[in-house]
Amino acid sequence: MKPGKVRRLLNRQNTIILLFIVVSLICTSVPYFKFDLLISERIQNINSIVFQKIMWFVSSIGNQPLMIFIVATISLLLYLFKFRAEAVISSLSAAGSALFGSLIKTLVDRPRPDASLVNVSVWLSDKSYPSNHVLVFTVYFGFLLYFLMKRPKREIKGAILFIIFVLLIATIGISRIYLGAHWASDVLGGYLLGVLWLILTIWIYNSYHGKR
Repeated sequence: MKPGKVRRLLNRQNTIILLFIVVSLICTSVPYFKFDLLISERIQNINSIVFQKIMWFVSSIGNQPLMIFIVATISLLLYLFKFRAEAVISSLSAAGSALFGSLIKTLVDRPRPDASLVNVSVWLSDKSYPSNHVLVFTVYFGFLLYFLMKRPKREIKGAILFIIFVLLIATIGISRIYLGAHWASDVLGGYLLGVLWLILTIWIYNSYHGKR
């Protein structure tokens, strides 16, 4: 990789790190922002049964028991098809990101959206920032997207999976806001941390393959 390209990538990564730190620090003392309330109202005012069902479905995928099952199943399939490094790295990265996200939640200590402000469809006892659903989706499905893009053959099955993974990453944040589980700033924090964790995961993955 050319020095100029490496420098640009590092600058982008540093920008994301700085933005995540700033947002996290502000969220330690601010329960929610005005734009959080505005975005929640706009999304929750979407009056569509189809939209509601999609939001519930996408969000349910990120619930811990089902997400563990999905990660375990995909990892097993990857392992059986001889993609052993991908199986191990993707599953460990997903688990690690979830644990780290929980640590950040404890440190930031931001309360969940209040039912007096927005419609709360799911009641959760843990803290709000960042969204672990968004974090894990970005890391896990983001890595699978990277894996698909690195494959030499472009198959229809791969294209379908690519679209599915993109949609899951794009809609999980909206679903968490719609259900009143998170503010938009929680979702933003999840995406920012997810991208950083994904960059680290891809670096580890490429380093492993570079040594083979």
